[in-house]
Amino acid sequence: MITSGLGAAQPQPQQPPPLDGLVLADRVGAPDRAAIERAVAEIERAPATTPNLDEALRRAARACEDVLADPARALALYERILDEFPNTAASRVARARAALFRGRVGDDNAYAREAAELAQLMATADTLPPAEVERHATALATANWPGAPDAALFLPEWLQRTGRLDAAHDRYMDVVARWPESIHATAALRGAASAALDGRNWDRAVALAMRLPVGEDTDRVLRDELIERAARGRRLDRWYMVSWLGLVGALFGLFASCAEAILRGGRRWPSLRPPVEVYFLVPISAVLVGVAVTTHQAIAPAVLIVSIGGLVLAWLSGITLEHLRARRRRVGLRAVLHIALCLVAVVGLVYIVLMHDNLLEMVIETVKFGPSS
Repeated sequence: MITSGLGAAQPQPQQPPPLDGLVLADRVGAPDRAAIERAVAEIERAPATTPNLDEALRRAARACEDVLADPARALALYERILDEFPNTAASRVARARAALFRGRVGDDNAYAREAAELAQLMATADTLPPAEVERHATALATANWPGAPDAALFLPEWLQRTGRLDAAHDRYMDVVARWPESIHATAALRGAASAALDGRNWDRAVALAMRLPVGEDTDRVLRDELIERAARGRRLDRWYMVSWLGLVGALFGLFASCAEAILRGGRRWPSLRPPVEVYFLVPISAVLVGVAVTTHQAIAPAVLIVSIGGLVLAWLSGITLEHLRARRRRVGLRAVLHIALCLVAVVGLVYIVLMHDNLLEMVIETVKFGPSS
């Protein structure tokens, strides 16, 4: 008997497997805001069975913080991680961030608007006029909401980052005065000490560091690090002064040597034709500057200044010695003295340039740990 196939069960089309969470997380790194918004929404809709969903949720929450400026949405994502993936690596980050945003957003998202304004300000501060940043941050810091201390602390951090160190110090101390027993006061003291270090005010930095609480070993380490940075800064400043004295003294010695050669040579000026030392140094200097420009532009200005300084020193020394030779005077001891003066001047100039361009720490780290550090 032949039966009709009309009543037979039709095969159901198979649903495609959910995308891996790592793929979804990569989409959060899109270059434009609209694409990031779509990626976050896709992660929010992803089922709990999605592989590596915890990492995707973490990346989405971070995007809500840094790009979308939506703390309430970030909090919801962090809380989802804690609910669905409580024992993963992402949950450790989520626990700390959720605690932070719960404090800012409040119960039932009561302060979601203020929290969003602060997040937006943090994300766009560097693109806004300074007066607008200060006005908006001050308004959020003086408003009655749980995130006011965070807003008050953000302003001096931004001022410090933009180089307004005295204003940053005053704002940091305002935070200490308004919330003296809070973690924000401790952070403000650290920030004020850091601003003092940036401004090379070593005494102020040490005084502020000594006010920091040291209830735990990590607190003591942070305090001692600030004090050590101040002591190190003092030492570097002393060597900076010594370098200037050495450079000026060496130049004075070379000019005095040249003047003596002129006076004892019948008051005749030496020939300004470049001596052989200059012809030798020019190609070497050109190579060094070229390498610096093409491989590490941060040090290129310093290399150029030192190269020019070295050429000037070699020129001054060389024409003086040539003048002495032309007058049939001995140059042996004078040449040794010139070499010593040039070495002192070059070393001093190198140190001065590195300090002026804030390159000394980078050079020290490179010497300690290698060029890849």
